[in-house]
Amino acid sequence: MLITEERKLREESNKEPVYYCRHCLSLRILTAVGQDYCDYCGSDDIGTTSIEEWEKMCIKRFGKPLYK
Repeated sequence: MLITEERKLREESNKEPVYYCRHCLSLRILTAVGQDYCDYCGSDDIGTTSIEEWEKMCIKRFGKPLYK
């Protein structure tokens, strides 16, 4: 894959929103009986943002990206 193609794919992926737990920042969000909840901690306080902003939140809270 050419670098320009890879960059374009990454930019397109960054436009897609991610759903995350506002309590623990996990991306493991499930839906049961019409209710979203975190599969990690059980919280139902779910937010949405870009993957870039989510990574910044993880670095701010944990000092590093959560899944790297």
